[in-house]
Amino acid sequence: MDRERAHRKIRDAVVAGIFYPDEPAELARAVDAALDASPNVETGALAILSPRAGFGYSGAVQAAAWKAAAGRPVSRVVVLGTRRYNGQDSVYLPESSVFKTPLGFIHVDRDLCAELESCGTMFDTNDLPHLEDHSIEVQLPFMQRLFPDADLVPLILEGADGAVVANLARALDLVIAPLAADTLIVVSSNLGSSRNSDDALATSEHMLELISSKQWRGLLAQRDHGFSHGSAALAAFLAMKNASALDVSVLARADSKTLGHESADRVVHYAAAAWRRKN
Repeated sequence: MDRERAHRKIRDAVVAGIFYPDEPAELARAVDAALDASPNVETGALAILSPRAGFGYSGAVQAAAWKAAAGRPVSRVVVLGTRRYNGQDSVYLPESSVFKTPLGFIHVDRDLCAELESCGTMFDTNDLPHLEDHSIEVQLPFMQRLFPDADLVPLILEGADGAVVANLARALDLVIAPLAADTLIVVSSNLGSSRNSDDALATSEHMLELISSKQWRGLLAQRDHGFSHGSAALAAFLAMKNASALDVSVLARADSKTLGHESADRVVHYAAAAWRRKN
């Protein structure tokens, strides 16, 4: 083992055994079964929306999103996640060079992370937000089963400042868009949530309308009205110039109540969506 590999920093799995199975064979079977059970969809998506929830809540919806991404070569996966606002509008890149799940190791594309960091002062290389939030980690088992050789570019967005979101979109256009042919962008976000079922549904419908019409500023404006805080990551993706050339389709939907999780404080809605080039 060379010296660099011996001293690489690893971001260990944090929610294994909580949000998804922590036994490798069980996790692999669960992900594969969800993918197999998902309805056949058009594959080859360039970007997807996948819920940021536990496998027991949204595994089937996550599978629908990831299944749409299969069918083309993917060398890197860019995952846009968010953390709850702690007073700073920033985009966090990882210090770690490897992310670990029960299925093994995923290498971070350090060169692309460095290029992104050079694009603006909103970027901060800091592992703490990546350890405190699960929005990226819950996507990784699907990535490992479908694209086991791909590198990871994990981005955690904190806050919903319009300038930071727009600057992140410009950085993605500059660094990531030229690599679109073998890059998958994953937005890790739920839809609306509320203690009231009707309000959660209405908020989710409105959020999907804004996604369909690419109104990224609208997603930010409504963020405090029941939208998932993951909507900031959605807004950053939709603000990309590259996204304006894509069509979106909603593949699957679910909510925590109909899935039998009525004991939760809030009803949370989930959706899988895929973006493809316009015909």
